[in-house]
Amino acid sequence: MEYYDSFPRQKEVGVKIPIPRSSLEINGVLRGDYSHSLAILAPGLGGWMHDLILFNASRFFDEQNIATLRVSFYGDGDKQRNIGDFDVKTNAADIDTIVNYAKQKGSDWVCVIGHSYSGMAIVYSKKQAFDAAVLWDASHTDGYNEPQAKQNLDKDFSYIPELDSYVSARGPGYVLSRKVFENYAPGSNAMARNFKIPTLVINASQSGNVMRQFGEDYANSIDAETKHVAIPGASHPFTEDGAMEQLYKVTTDWIKSQSNKR
Repeated sequence: MEYYDSFPRQKEVGVKIPIPRSSLEINGVLRGDYSHSLAILAPGLGGWMHDLILFNASRFFDEQNIATLRVSFYGDGDKQRNIGDFDVKTNAADIDTIVNYAKQKGSDWVCVIGHSYSGMAIVYSKKQAFDAAVLWDASHTDGYNEPQAKQNLDKDFSYIPELDSYVSARGPGYVLSRKVFENYAPGSNAMARNFKIPTLVINASQSGNVMRQFGEDYANSIDAETKHVAIPGASHPFTEDGAMEQLYKVTTDWIKSQSNKR
């Protein structure tokens, strides 16, 4: 058997971030170091730190001299949260915890990037202690009232009291905490109006008119500088040829423009 050992070794370090007032931790992977501008990469609901969109982002950002910390909010580790205990407010609180951890480690400029559900959670941040935000095809609480969303929940999911969650055996299977659909007041629009961090809003053009409208709502409601961009030909996971590269280039160009304002 032949082994190839010519690949460049990039420095990645596993981190465990304590969650205040609990015995739990948030797992993460740091690429680069805290002396550079730092982008926190947060996955969509059901995702984790090794999702393709986050892993590839960390590699692309590294080439642009931007450090990354990609994170998992839940998992099967002894000190990791269960997804059944997760909702948008928990997501936002965890983001604030991660930002505080990064600042304590020496980061003086932090951007938080959230895909899908984590994009929505960013505007729920209470502390808003970061310097910039990027929403990648972010979810929106108005989506819970969409007729198709309600139909999908009724048709494809069953509520399991023992798990306090909705479970679907359709396709690869899904678990959605009941809290996701109940603990989100006052909603995305109200939270966006109180969000005062410069924000780049990026939509996937093939996600549909509803998602694009949600992006416009964020861009128009946030009480700070915003920019709204659509990536042509991209679907929600940005897995089409060239879509991730466009996503990352637009994002890193904007991060550099914001960090240069220091």
